[in-house]
Amino acid sequence: MSVLNKVLHADYSARFFRLVYDWRRWWMHVCYSFWYSLLARLMGVKLGRRVAFNGPVTIDRFKYSRIEIGDRCVFNSHWLFNPRGVSRCILQTATDYASIEIGEGTGLSGVTIVANHAVTIGKHVIIGAGVKIGDRDGHQDSLGTQDAPIVIGDHVFIGMNSLILKGVEIGENTVIGAGSVVAKSIPANCIAAGVPCKVIRQKD
Repeated sequence: MSVLNKVLHADYSARFFRLVYDWRRWWMHVCYSFWYSLLARLMGVKLGRRVAFNGPVTIDRFKYSRIEIGDRCVFNSHWLFNPRGVSRCILQTATDYASIEIGEGTGLSGVTIVANHAVTIGKHVIIGAGVKIGDRDGHQDSLGTQDAPIVIGDHVFIGMNSLILKGVEIGENTVIGAGSVVAKSIPANCIAAGVPCKVIRQKD
């Protein structure tokens, strides 16, 4: 295609709005990351280097509890950073002495994590939009149930709108399909999905 044809057929409107969106993304990244990094540290969160908060985040830490976020983690809570109906990321230690640990290089979009006991997430994990992770049942006093810790290994991918329930361990390099309900532990190096979530096959 000639230079003239390229100029005549260039999609200038799309390019213009792409530049506008990129500028908005950069500005929101800078402002939200500065504010929520400051707020997290004031709340006693152990925060690694270059953690990105791309949109509003709710952090709720009970006394004596621990929230640790590794280097270069990314929290997306705005459609400009993930257009799949992303809501606010929530991190909550819901009892004294509970803990949430998130390893370096992990990315979360509109994810809710609630720990009565312990939720541990490894390094370089990708957690899709709308995933909910909780180590407890609701209304425990009425149901008479107990907390059980959750452990997610390194390099795990969890598809959007999945639910990770108490007592679950997910092995490293495993893929969890979108919309799964993970009620039992899943081994390493496999692909699993469904309600309830089951292993479909081992990865090569």
